[in-house]
Amino acid sequence: MIAQVHGIAVLALTLAVSNASAQTPAELVRSLDSAWARSYATHDTAFAQALFATELAVTSSSGAVKTREEELADVRPSAGLQMHFFRTKDVDVRMYPGTAIVIGLAEWEFEMGGQTRNFRRRYTAVYVRGGSLGWRMVALQLGQAPPVKPSP
Repeated sequence: MIAQVHGIAVLALTLAVSNASAQTPAELVRSLDSAWARSYATHDTAFAQALFATELAVTSSSGAVKTREEELADVRPSAGLQMHFFRTKDVDVRMYPGTAIVIGLAEWEFEMGGQTRNFRRRYTAVYVRGGSLGWRMVALQLGQAPPVKPSP
């Protein structure tokens, strides 16, 4: 049942993408990037599989490199894991022929083992034209985020 719901969500997004002639390529990439973040919060592995290129390389803030399959494992639900949110902000999309570079801030919070954990990372994602969604993510790098500015 869950797989059907995810499959329907991917189909709906694919139809939205195919009907998005009014969207510029940058707007389309921005919406896919936002859906990428949401996929972690909702454990939408069907969307992540459609978005992640087979050759996806993910570099964590520690410098460790993960494969597509290892990153999909992070999207999947885990016993005892309760995602509170995963979102992006301050997103900048830079377009090049057949390629898009997305730079932004990713913030997420989850509870596991009775402990709440918060993360904030600067990320750079590389998308290339292709795949069922029109674009696919081929690289993702997470690094240290700038300090939070105090509120006035």
